[in-house]
Amino acid sequence: MSLYPQSSKEELRKQAEERLKTMRSTIEHHSSETDILKVVYELQVYQIELEMQNEELKAAMEKAELAEKKYIELYESAPSGYLTLSKEGDILELNRSAAIMLGKEPSKLIDNRFALFISEETRGVFVHFLELVLKNHQKENCEVILKTPGNAPVYINIVAITSKDKEFCLLTLVDITKSKEAEQSLFQLKVANESIKFKQNFLANISHEMRTPLTGILGMIDILEHTELTPTQKDYFDTLKHSSENLREIINQVLDYSKIEAGKVKLKPTHFSLKELLAETKMLYKGSVKPGVQFSTDSDLKIPALIHADENRIKQIINNLVANALKFTNKGSVVLSSHLLSPDPLSKQAIVKIAVTDSGIGIPFEMQEKLFRPFSQIDDKDTRKYEGTGLGLSICKELVMLLGGKIGVISEYRKGSTFWFVFPAILTDAKANTTKPADPHDQASSDEKINNNHSLNILFAEDKLINQKVISLILTSMGHKVTLASNGEQALSLYKPSEFDLILMDIQMPVMDGITATKKLKEKYKHLPPIVGLSANAFEGDREKYMVLGMDEYLTKPFEKEEFVELTAKLLH
Repeated sequence: MSLYPQSSKEELRKQAEERLKTMRSTIEHHSSETDILKVVYELQVYQIELEMQNEELKAAMEKAELAEKKYIELYESAPSGYLTLSKEGDILELNRSAAIMLGKEPSKLIDNRFALFISEETRGVFVHFLELVLKNHQKENCEVILKTPGNAPVYINIVAITSKDKEFCLLTLVDITKSKEAEQSLFQLKVANESIKFKQNFLANISHEMRTPLTGILGMIDILEHTELTPTQKDYFDTLKHSSENLREIINQVLDYSKIEAGKVKLKPTHFSLKELLAETKMLYKGSVKPGVQFSTDSDLKIPALIHADENRIKQIINNLVANALKFTNKGSVVLSSHLLSPDPLSKQAIVKIAVTDSGIGIPFEMQEKLFRPFSQIDDKDTRKYEGTGLGLSICKELVMLLGGKIGVISEYRKGSTFWFVFPAILTDAKANTTKPADPHDQASSDEKINNNHSLNILFAEDKLINQKVISLILTSMGHKVTLASNGEQALSLYKPSEFDLILMDIQMPVMDGITATKKLKEKYKHLPPIVGLSANAFEGDREKYMVLGMDEYLTKPFEKEEFVELTAKLLH
């Protein structure tokens, strides 16, 4: 292909043909001067060839200049930095991107030692890298951190190769800061996830180990409560029971916060009566009200018989707030109230507000903002008067946020407080259950219910001796007959069809665990009594997990007599 325009080439050809045609005519009419004319003709041909070559050369030079200009533009505008270093490491040439990375004008960078622009922590890496490139005469790469006018590190990946004579080195600089930051963020996220996982496992193990002796303590307390005690012993007993219940509450709160933090708490909305829930709360805390304090409820009549929301989580929040109010109120009143806000009759959606107002010690204004933080206390850690982990209100806040609501406090020091929270709910037309809730503090009715429960033959598999003793005593005190197995394998050999009404199966046992034993029993026998899993594990989803693995129900240790009665009533009646 010609290096100059086609029109120019055609024009030269026509001119040459005309000149040669004229020369041939002259030669034919001057035969005596033929030799001279032939020489002139050849000179004309040669001149024409030179002119054509000159045009070709000119076009080639123009194209080369254009290519060089484009190359310079590409070189200067390239996103990667390009550097030419002497074998001593001085900058001989660089493009605009490289200058931007180094933070100076290109003219001020020429003849500077490139290594001085690299941070001290990676300068040694680069010096060794440059030696390697010059020695091996192969393409090499390394990562360094540049020193920049700002404090933010700039991570650079360098690819280098030397010239054939090893007199200079060509470097390509690529800014990998964003990918490094993403990599570090990913690593931090991984570390955080590993930390959460470790904490979850740690809490699960600690919870299991703490609940095991707690099962023994609470079990013996329950048995002692039904024995003859002197007034002094009764006082000791009350202290022991109060301390044990506090210990269980601390374990439960730590586990609750851990479950919330790990995102393992899921909402389970149901239809329920808010009015009945407030009444149950009043009954539940009737025995915790101090002399001189009146605890009452006030239900908004505009709230329908049933609402649709997560009853258990709302109950948990209310219990926390009421327990706090009663703890910090020595005289006066505590009022638990409900209010219906902004109801929408078309969508049947509304905002419900729950408030707990007390005439207790109140909270100084400057302390109020930290109330809902984990482990916070309003009194000095060295002079604390009240017990608690400082997790109750932070758990309330997390649960309210999970419900899609808000929580807050209005308080005046030494005059009292109002803790409130709001949550969205759906108003329903379903009929409410008008059954009066049982009083959990009515010991007589509770004992009567337990004693009326008919005697059961129970196969109880448990490896820990203290749990064997305590749970067996609790069950036999209720009139049941207990056959003990120390592991899953013994439970398999002891089980006989039609001899047992219920199987209590501990999850974690040596020789054979409870899950394996349950599977083998169900493989061997078509008709089995209900198998109830027992474990000190109390994380969200444990019950569902073990039931999927074959258990018919699940109890968390330590369990109370009332829990066992309700469970057997559901399974066997």
